Amino acid sequence: MTTATATAPLARPLSPVRSLLTMTGLETRLLTREWAPMLFAFIFPPMMMLVLAGVFAADDGEEFLHLNGTDYYIATYLGVPMAAVALIGLPVALAGYRERGVLRRLSASGVSRLTVIGSQVLVTALLVVIGAALVLAVAAPVYGLPEVQNLGGVIGAFALGAAMMLVLGVALGLLVSTARSAQALGLLLFMPMWLLGGGGPPAGVMTGPMQTISDFLPLTPVTTAVRESWLVGGDVSGPLLQAAAWLVGGLVLVALLLWRCGRE
Repeated sequence: MTTATATAPLARPLSPVRSLLTMTGLETRLLTREWAPMLFAFIFPPMMMLVLAGVFAADDGEEFLHLNGTDYYIATYLGVPMAAVALIGLPVALAGYRERGVLRRLSASGVSRLTVIGSQVLVTALLVVIGAALVLAVAAPVYGLPEVQNLGGVIGAFALGAAMMLVLGVALGLLVSTARSAQALGLLLFMPMWLLGGGGPPAGVMTGPMQTISDFLPLTPVTTAVRESWLVGGDVSGPLLQAAAWLVGGLVLVALLLWRCGRE
């Protein structure tokens, strides 16, 4: 007489998509506990938009595209939160995981580095949208929102710019080894990028060297494409190509850094 032996079914591994969604939910919950580093990214852009849009309200010279200075800064600051969130929040979270060995432990348990990074990118992308919406929500009751000339152009420029900044944020998080160094370097990169990349004085009032630096900053083509699509509705293929070049370069850098991390 034989006895049937019951065996417990083996746990089936999660599919890549299911694993990504699970990690994204976890990262979202963790974010509610670690919100302090993101506070600057949410408060600074709308605050500076309010100040500059009010200071330059009466200006409508060539440097402001012959448009109202208030409209100029409202449209420009739609692109500023993506740099603040991607360069200050995302690298800190990613570098912190590397510093504490979280990426290595998750990889050993079957969760790939790409899944963890992808989940952090998805959460940060949501924060970028929230940050931009906050800028518009603050501007609307105070100054009103300018009429959008090319909605598709604004959305396309915003999406491309967000993707580019998120990739650069991942690269920064993989480049440094500690959360503190990521935060310091992120702020160091963000401040001149914000000041010369559209969030400060318009390029027309800068000196020649400052204009040259501005032209090579990754945030400049993004704010230019968003602003001109919104207020002018003209051709923005030049700035979009420049942003796309930054995106491709960032992806190559991320691939190289991931290869390096895999050898550690």
